[in-house]
Order: sequence, then structure tokens, then C-alpha cells
Amino acid sequence: MSPKPTIALVIAGLSFATGAIAQYYWPGASQSPIDWFHVISGAVLLFAWYRIDSKQRGYKTSPWLDAGVFAIAIVGLTYYFFRSRGAKSGAIATLLFLAAMLAAGMLTLAGQYATYYAVQV
Repeated sequence: MSPKPTIALVIAGLSFATGAIAQYYWPGASQSPIDWFHVISGAVLLFAWYRIDSKQRGYKTSPWLDAGVFAIAIVGLTYYFFRSRGAKSGAIATLLFLAAMLAAGMLTLAGQYATYYAVQV
């Protein structure tokens, strides 16, 4: 399997595991210490995906874009998508990215529900 789909699967597994661990150790809490791990590791994984994609496309990145993608992925990646792909493909890539982030959030919630119903009830 190529690196980009592997990173996507790792993000999905991390999202589910974060929800499950948060529910198990801090049930009912709106935020837990594991959330920081999820945010930082998610940022690292998104940055790795972006670097692989930019090399595959031959897009020359800048230190400012790198910092933007790592610090504020929603802004940095949107900018990168439009610059590297053009308007139409950039918009499609941005919508797919937003859908993936929504799916990651839903997987976190699924991990919480799975832990609640499988272990805590």
C-alpha cells in the first residue's frame, strides 16, 4: 500500500482509539489528556501526507507553507490544494479534506460509543 492511504488509515485508527481511550479513562469528560496526543499526532500525520503529496506533484513548498500546514491545517492545506491543483481540483480536494476530518470526528465518537456499550454498560 502506498504511503498516503496508509497515513489516512492511521489517522482513522487514531481517531477511533482516541475516542475509546478517552471514554474508558475519562468517561463523560468533554476533553481529556489524550486529546492533546491526538491533536499533535494528527498534525504530524497530516504534515507527512502533505510532504509526500507535494513531492509526488513536484510542488515546491516554502517554510511558511510548511508551518501553516502544521500549525493550522485547515488554512494551510486549503491554500496548498488550490496552489498545487488549480481552482476546480483544489476545491474538490478541499471538500474531500473536510469530509475526511468530519469522518475522523465521527470515528472518535464511534470509539466513545463502542467503549461505553462494550465495556462500561
